Amino acid sequence: MNWWMCSECDYVLKAELPPTKCPSCHAECIFTEVTCYVPDCGGPGNLDVKMVAEKARADKDKIK
Repeated sequence: MNWWMCSECDYVLKAELPPTKCPSCHAECIFTEVTCYVPDCGGPGNLDVKMVAEKARADKDKIK
């Protein structure tokens, strides 16, 4: 299972493959994989919170 983050609302979910529509905002969006693959964030199967925070920060910067 992988972790996926919605490009529209930053909703995060765990699934084998990302859905075509976000379960939270119901938009047809792009999902970014935010699964951890290094020991620093717990290794495979865990959410990489640094990637989530960086994407959310980048989204906020676009709005400004």
